[in-house]
Amino acid sequence: MPETTQTSDLIPVLDTTIHFLQQDLASADLALAVNYIEQWENLLQETGMFHELMELKQVILDGNLTALQKMLHKVGEDTAANANGIRENGSEAIAAKVAQIGQLLVQASQQIQ
Repeated sequence: MPETTQTSDLIPVLDTTIHFLQQDLASADLALAVNYIEQWENLLQETGMFHELMELKQVILDGNLTALQKMLHKVGEDTAANANGIRENGSEAIAAKVAQIGQLLVQASQQIQ
């Protein structure tokens, strides 16, 4: 996460992302999904995750389920890995939420038919 991002700014975005990913994504509003991705793109512009999020957004808009499954899995694994780095920097509460988002993304990838 960029160092300019405040912890207080992240908690609401993390919580709403978790809530969104916990719902039945088969019936999720695609515009809302894209909106969440764009929020994360703004927060993660200076990171390696930025390009993955751009790609994920494009895959959602294209509607290619095979590519979506692969991309969700990749972003989920990378997100979970980033949680470890956040934890090492002493942000346990944020690391736990980031790890949960990573896990939810991987689970979502496994539900795509």
